[in-house]
Amino acid sequence: MAKYTRNTNSRKYTKHQEMMKRRRATTIIVLAIFVLILALIIKGCTSSTAKKKAAAEEASRKASSAETTTEASTEPVTYERDIAFDTDAAYASKHKYCVGVNRQENVVTVYEKDSDGYYTVAVKAFACSCGKAGSETPLGTYTTADKYEWLKMVDGTYAQYTLRITDQIWFHSVPYTAKDKGALEYDEFNKLGTSASLGCVRLAAADAKWIYDNVEWKSMVFIYDSETPGPLGKPETVKIDTNNKNKGWDPTDPDKANPWAKK
Repeated sequence: MAKYTRNTNSRKYTKHQEMMKRRRATTIIVLAIFVLILALIIKGCTSSTAKKKAAAEEASRKASSAETTTEASTEPVTYERDIAFDTDAAYASKHKYCVGVNRQENVVTVYEKDSDGYYTVAVKAFACSCGKAGSETPLGTYTTADKYEWLKMVDGTYAQYTLRITDQIWFHSVPYTAKDKGALEYDEFNKLGTSASLGCVRLAAADAKWIYDNVEWKSMVFIYDSETPGPLGKPETVKIDTNNKNKGWDPTDPDKANPWAKK
């Protein structure tokens, strides 16, 4: 009887060991599967993070590239605009140019006719300052009118090379505190390319003079908003060192007395 009992206990012990081995093996397999799944999750998260980082770096690179755009091309460019410039044959027969003012991007682009008589050929682009918040430059289509080499503005300042767009909205230079080319508001000049005026379209003196000299009476001006600066891009603006003794002069003014031009 005792011998039978020992054999029975031995068999039970052996079965218990085998069961424990199977449990350990199952536990190891489960742990291995868990570790593998965890590794795959971590890898997926890392890959996603890397992709997001790469996408962010690419977006940053593109933004940086856009912010450092150099001077716009002066080569004529035929352009399908995102707004329509409605002109007719009668207008085209009398006018060389029409002008687009992108109020949102503060860019003026001058167009001449293509072979079909439509104003799609961009020939000049200028950075400008349209109206700031509360004094926005009005949207719409206008025709240029009178012009003056010097004009006293509504706030008591003076401007050069003025060309009326509508009512009290003009193309003109950055303001001066007096009718004096050495009295430029240089802080306002340094705002060119941003919305800063009381509604007029401000330009560097050389650009204002080009429009004054070349854009004819009753030429059409289209003022609109667009995220696209224009076919020639947005030209880089000149900045005045406010510590320079010549700061009262517009550096672009073609006047022979301009001290910036003197060596």
